[in-house]
Amino acid sequence: MKNVTTKGKTIEEAVLAGAKILGVERDRVEYRIISEGKPGVLGVFGGEEAEVEVREKTSKTETANQALQDILDKMGLMAISEVQEEGEEGIILNIKGEDMGRIIGKEGETLKALQNIVTAMVSHEFAEKVRIYLDAGGYRERHNNALERLAGECVKDVEESGEEKVLPPMSASDRRIIHMFLKDSDKVQTFSRGEGAERRLIIAPK
Repeated sequence: MKNVTTKGKTIEEAVLAGAKILGVERDRVEYRIISEGKPGVLGVFGGEEAEVEVREKTSKTETANQALQDILDKMGLMAISEVQEEGEEGIILNIKGEDMGRIIGKEGETLKALQNIVTAMVSHEFAEKVRIYLDAGGYRERHNNALERLAGECVKDVEESGEEKVLPPMSASDRRIIHMFLKDSDKVQTFSRGEGAERRLIIAPK
């Protein structure tokens, strides 16, 4: 996120100076006060100017996309990040380019790590939990389809046995995918049990 540090006789004057340097209107920036300044003797001598850090306002989606692109660039990867979708369920960013194998990693581990990093960065920036999902080379769709097939097989087992099914350990995002896939089922219900790495998704008869 682009930011500049500027000074002025007042905080507002310093903010306006920062907006001018950034080349945007005043309402397109936000600021952090470094120093409120001090009035001089007789309003002239020995005073200190106000100092602020000014940055251009960006949305969660823009911030996430730029953060991912910066990471890809620093990793030396020939890839471009683009916004695929944004809505109530979260922000989906898609990576295009070369080195898809390196970006996805074994069983998607590198892609998951990138997703966790970008999620943490944006959530910290906006002081709230922001759901961000990454895709690369169609991996997300293939992975989601595999989870849904697993869920379908487990539902059959639960129906036949009448007993709950405990799924293997998986990430919170993967548990969420299965939960959303089965949320309208009239045959089974899903819930999680356990803590930390041992937290499991349970599929049980209704």
